[in-house]
Amino acid sequence: MSNDMDPLDLPHINRPDWPRHVPGAYPILVCVQFDETGHNALTLAMRFAEAHRHAPLQIAHVVPDTSTSGRAAVTERHTAALEEASKKLEEFVASRVGERPLDVKLHVRIGDVVQNVFQLALDYDVELIVVGTHGHSAVSRLAFGSVAQKIVEAARCPVLIAAPRDFTGMEPTLIPDPPRP
Repeated sequence: MSNDMDPLDLPHINRPDWPRHVPGAYPILVCVQFDETGHNALTLAMRFAEAHRHAPLQIAHVVPDTSTSGRAAVTERHTAALEEASKKLEEFVASRVGERPLDVKLHVRIGDVVQNVFQLALDYDVELIVVGTHGHSAVSRLAFGSVAQKIVEAARCPVLIAAPRDFTGMEPTLIPDPPRP
């Protein structure tokens, strides 16, 4: 018996609830670590949210974990890690958002960072992903890999990299070319 259907030709699924955000909204997913990179990403995302009529911010922290065992000790460790990360994320965001009237939702996941970021982007129908980076050299990225780089390479929506602003070692042009009309 032959099957003429291409396995990659998936049937169209009618999704009356898609897109999940109201027309004109600009949901932003912000991926944070609890360091300078997270601060840079959140600060930049808040600027975008304020510029886009207070776009909703989906702020996520992913606890990296490759253990898939269902053993009680692993489950307890995962639960403890998620609870600790949730508390840290609440404090981290509250200290930076302050009294700004922003629509903020917090998400904590455990597992592969890149997969979780893309799943959140899909589930919350975001228009933009903002991630921070340490701005390390190309050599260290080759040696250790970069989550931000992996997200950019596999992105299915625009990604904004919040790198630290650092022009150390550069000199400004004495007489820059004027803009062209």
